[in-house]
Amino acid sequence: MAKASGAAVPTVTVTLPERLDTAGAAGLKKLIEDALAQAAPEAVSLDASGVTYVGGLCLQLLLASGCAVATPSESFREAYALFGVGSFLPGQPASSKEQ
Repeated sequence: MAKASGAAVPTVTVTLPERLDTAGAAGLKKLIEDALAQAAPEAVSLDASGVTYVGGLCLQLLLASGCAVATPSESFREAYALFGVGSFLPGQPASSKEQ
């Protein structure tokens, strides 16, 4: 049985680049890997406030990372919605279908 520890869990915030396109996928992967080397996925926060473009390859990396997205920009939210994964963002309902 695991014991509760009083030690603080390290948190890491990663500021994402403005453009998350195919050309930037390797750099994004490195940013995420570096953050995950310092903290568990649930302790890594991806700051998407300055993102203006998200391509499919980078979207896959973001989803696979298991890290939470903080402060997504409007462009970031729109890209997630277009790819059908808007429910993975904070403050989004499980289903975005209008009734």
